[in-house]
Amino acid sequence: MSGKNNRDKVAALAGVSSATVSRVYNNPERVSESRRKSVLDAAKALGYSPDKSASALRRRGTGQVSLVRFEKKDRPWYWGDFPASKWFFTDALTGILPVVDSSMFRLNLKTLRSPDDVERIRWEKECDGVLFYDVDEKTEAQAAQRMNVPAVLSHHTSQFRMNHCVTTDNFEGGRLASSHLKEAGYSHPVYISYLPEAIIPNRDRYRGFCSGWGQDIHQIITDPGKEGGYNAALSILGDLKSGRIDCIAVVNDMTAIGVIQCLQDHKLKPGKDLGLIGYDNMPLNYVLPFRMATVDLQPSLIYEEAAKMLLEIIADPERKATTKTILPLLIPGDTV
Repeated sequence: MSGKNNRDKVAALAGVSSATVSRVYNNPERVSESRRKSVLDAAKALGYSPDKSASALRRRGTGQVSLVRFEKKDRPWYWGDFPASKWFFTDALTGILPVVDSSMFRLNLKTLRSPDDVERIRWEKECDGVLFYDVDEKTEAQAAQRMNVPAVLSHHTSQFRMNHCVTTDNFEGGRLASSHLKEAGYSHPVYISYLPEAIIPNRDRYRGFCSGWGQDIHQIITDPGKEGGYNAALSILGDLKSGRIDCIAVVNDMTAIGVIQCLQDHKLKPGKDLGLIGYDNMPLNYVLPFRMATVDLQPSLIYEEAAKMLLEIIADPERKATTKTILPLLIPGDTV
């Protein structure tokens, strides 16, 4: 069901004008939340879906927005290459798709080999705007600045002040982890991380963790993932058993799994003998025999807001660069 007459029926059922229905799908930020809901509820009841191709022709646009990711195969430490982290892209899509589906645009997926590829494409021929997935390097952000269509960067993007960005707050996530351990009564922490000198999010998480204690906390640098976590825990086993260290914060859940295995192999129980908290709220947490405390970035919300921002910028291309921060959430568990 599409077309002007059907749009008029939606307008009548929602108690708004036909122009308001059009704005809900083309410029949703210009319609109040209550009116948007009324229109979308009426559209659903009537089986109405807007003609996206006709709308693109009226705007002289493509009717497409692109979600673009960079291949990062030359980076040995890129977290997105780990099998356990593949879920994150699905969570991003879960946030993006409802926003795009309720607009006059279609979503296109694209992978680029490097930031140089950005400038080889006539983006205005392919799409009306670009949402970049997991931008964390300066060269990527600079390439996006030179595009000839609106672009939004996500999700470790707090340092890119010249771009439109939706970002997480890794410092706040680290602070949440420290507060959780302190409130549980622990007082002798250690922090396990990897490559903080190269990976800004890891550095920010550690800085936030230290801020919660009011001092620098001993940091163990290891390889990411299960093996690295195991070896890091093994290196402090004597301090753990003696009580000189009574709690552990780990830079991500992947590495925390190795910590847990080491502790269990040596008859130590997180949540009973010592405190433990991870980061990222990865799905693998749900298959553990207990619930691990962790920090959730809220990836679906990050990318939902990024998609909304992109549609707003397409409607208002002169808008100044803005950054929106989505605060992480603490997920309590059985391990503290």
